[in-house]
Amino acid sequence: MDKGTKILIFLNVILLMTLGILYFVLFSDSKAERSRRHNRPTAAQMRELPAIASDRDEIQNMIRQTFGNEIQKFSIYLFRPGIENQPLIFQSKPMRPASMIKMFVLAKVMQDARDGLLSLDELIPITSENIVGGAGSIAGEGAGARVPIRRAAELMIIESDNTATNILIDRVGMENLNTYIRANGYNDTIVNHKMMLQKGPSNLSSVADLGLLFTKIYEYKCVDEFYDQLMISYLLKQQDRDCFPAALPYWNVAHKTGEVDNLYDDGGIFFGAQGDFILVIMNDNYENRGETIENMKKIASSIAKNFMEIPK
Repeated sequence: MDKGTKILIFLNVILLMTLGILYFVLFSDSKAERSRRHNRPTAAQMRELPAIASDRDEIQNMIRQTFGNEIQKFSIYLFRPGIENQPLIFQSKPMRPASMIKMFVLAKVMQDARDGLLSLDELIPITSENIVGGAGSIAGEGAGARVPIRRAAELMIIESDNTATNILIDRVGMENLNTYIRANGYNDTIVNHKMMLQKGPSNLSSVADLGLLFTKIYEYKCVDEFYDQLMISYLLKQQDRDCFPAALPYWNVAHKTGEVDNLYDDGGIFFGAQGDFILVIMNDNYENRGETIENMKKIASSIAKNFMEIPK
């Protein structure tokens, strides 16, 4: 075999290996996306499910045992679309949501984009009064810089960017935002101030409202399939992975966290091979941050391992 033939064979082997790797990556991604789609129960299947699954008492007992003496500080929303028609809502009440309030800003931005009131490619200015500390990188671009709404919305979720949130609230209008919140049935939620610019009452929400929002996004009933999928894509890239993603590393968790002193919230959509579920846990005035997160992880893990089969 001459040298030229050997080189040709070698190049062909490299080409086949490259194509094989590319096919594997593309097939894996499309398989994951099909899995997320195929897990969604149809309307007909949902009608056949019980409103309340027979394991609900067992789940509530597990929640009480996990949080123990601090149980009164926690609220939980759990919905398993393939198992039940109605969510389990445990001790829901208006609470400080910290950065989870950004979910309602995101939904309003996407609704306005769908309705033609703004374009995701529109450039909006970073104003000096909206530049704040805390999470996020947009503030580093300085007052006067202009950023696409699409980028601000994405960073508001994946980095929990406070400055990005503030310029988006200005763009949609706080009064319009609160009108949208009330009109869509989020009865415990109100945006009273922008991020880190509180001068009066706190922002408020509840697990019932946040769970409803995540459920609407999951069912493509928040805006529409295109914009709801876009929101899910942002949530899947959330950088704070201390809680739910750490508890279930082999699940795709599309989620948003919120944290201030003595408060840590997490909530979102869990995509798994055995079925999907929506879980939101809120709290206020916890005793220990590490213990709180560990207990929240235990709740998520127990649901995934013990309560994702249809009860007999």
